[in-house]
Amino acid sequence: MDIKPRLWPTQYKFMTSKARFSAIISGLGLGKTFCGCLRAVMTALEYPGSHGAIVASTYKNLEDFIVPMLEQQLWEGMGVTVEKWGELLAGFDKQKMVIRFKNRSVIYLRSADRPDNLRGPNLSWFYIDEAAKVPHKVWKIMLGRLRVAPEQGWITTTPRGRNWVWQEFARKPRHEYEYFVGSTAENLTLSTGYKDSIKDSYSGSFLRQEFYGEFIGWEGLVYNLDMDKHDLSNSRYLYREDPDDERKVWRQEDFEYGIAGVDWGWIDPMAISVAVVRKDSHLHLVDEFCQNKTPIEKVVLEAKRLAEKWKIRTFFCDPSRPEYIQEFRNAGLDARKGKNDLDPGIAIVNRYLATETEDADGNVAEIEPLMKVDFTACEQTVEEFAVYHYEEDDEGRVLKAKPVDADNHLMDAVRYMVYGFEKRGHVSSRSGNR
Repeated sequence: MDIKPRLWPTQYKFMTSKARFSAIISGLGLGKTFCGCLRAVMTALEYPGSHGAIVASTYKNLEDFIVPMLEQQLWEGMGVTVEKWGELLAGFDKQKMVIRFKNRSVIYLRSADRPDNLRGPNLSWFYIDEAAKVPHKVWKIMLGRLRVAPEQGWITTTPRGRNWVWQEFARKPRHEYEYFVGSTAENLTLSTGYKDSIKDSYSGSFLRQEFYGEFIGWEGLVYNLDMDKHDLSNSRYLYREDPDDERKVWRQEDFEYGIAGVDWGWIDPMAISVAVVRKDSHLHLVDEFCQNKTPIEKVVLEAKRLAEKWKIRTFFCDPSRPEYIQEFRNAGLDARKGKNDLDPGIAIVNRYLATETEDADGNVAEIEPLMKVDFTACEQTVEEFAVYHYEEDDEGRVLKAKPVDADNHLMDAVRYMVYGFEKRGHVSSRSGNR
């Protein structure tokens, strides 16, 4: 079939990219999903007998957006009849979410709800929709499945701060990686009223992200986490087995004990952040738990598992649910009410992340931060660090009265933990006296 859809400039650049890994990073309404699905179908037709996968952020999004796109919207957008589309198909099994073509190509429709379920047979290509909403782990798992030509992967997404999508595609030029930034304004089929409503509703950095598709390193970030200075993944301190690198093995001798912070939730997730305390009292964030709609009984079991693994002495907990704290204590865990003073807690965490110090004469010197993070083991924590920010006014000026109450559940857990660790006297000064 000769497919010649009408494409906007950013879509055209993406569709004609020769890069092995490519991305559309754009504002709302550009037609990202349309483009990602179109490329999936065209690749399936171009490579007879190939197997590929389309991954949505959730199963609901798979049903609500990807399936309708493949069944009707894609073909309507190209001016191709559904009947003509049907001539290419051998079958669409909606129970198994598998599309089979008459040229023996197969497309698997999957969700990122349970990333480990994405492991499986070899693939020729994959496409991740709204990639910024899925964990970095999903991208890594899908990369590992590319073992058959053409061995390509692509994503479409609205950006979400400087998260893993930014790290993989935009942080620095990479061989075989290419990304294209587009604005909502490119889509000429959208009404002026729709575009104006977005501009009226959003402002500052959020407008630049949601409308213009820009990666925003929020000027009002609560914390500044630097991949080059805070990441443990490539250091000699590694607290997890790495099956791909035999040099990176468990190093329990590098730490004395563990501590944890806990933030309660239900619709919002239950969150546990774990740090090990180095022998010089520096902290290394090494593990995390973050799930919504999780009964307290399951959270207790997870806390006990983490306590055994990391020799956790104390859980510093959100003080709003004393009955949950008591559940931890009933299970034999040392659980204590955390300090809920927001500004002092943020100040202490920022002190632990500091990579520079200034003397009385204004001279600045680099220092090793008191806290580092295993970016690989704590992906959701790193994601929250990248987007947790203060409010802005309509002119984009930062209002440091209070951080935006979103994407902050592990941030709260980290704050309870570090604040509690500090106030219990483990660290008495920035100079290193303990």
